[in-house]
Amino acid sequence: MTWTRRVDRRDGDMAHGITFVMQERRGDGIRGEVAVAGRKLHADGVGALTLAWDQHRYGDELIAQLFTKEPYRVIARRADGWTRVQIFLGPADLATAMMLENIARDIRARLA
Repeated sequence: MTWTRRVDRRDGDMAHGITFVMQERRGDGIRGEVAVAGRKLHADGVGALTLAWDQHRYGDELIAQLFTKEPYRVIARRADGWTRVQIFLGPADLATAMMLENIARDIRARLA
């Protein structure tokens, strides 16, 4: 599985003058999970880590996301009193390490 870098610039199609620098991964094992009380909701799709630059309200952010066109699947869960949101971005492999280093480089360049 590889990561794909995509940029939507503030002068492009994205709204409100924000620049999005996205690292996206498609493949098996990319899943979002929301666990609440006795239920889990699962969705498989495209995982992304996105740097959002120049947001008017929040400034610069790093956002973990899951994009899917399919509805969530509801699964029974042993309730433990906690609510959790997780995004599985696939294996912790060399491609992921390199992608994270690239994100760190972009943040350092922005702050320099």
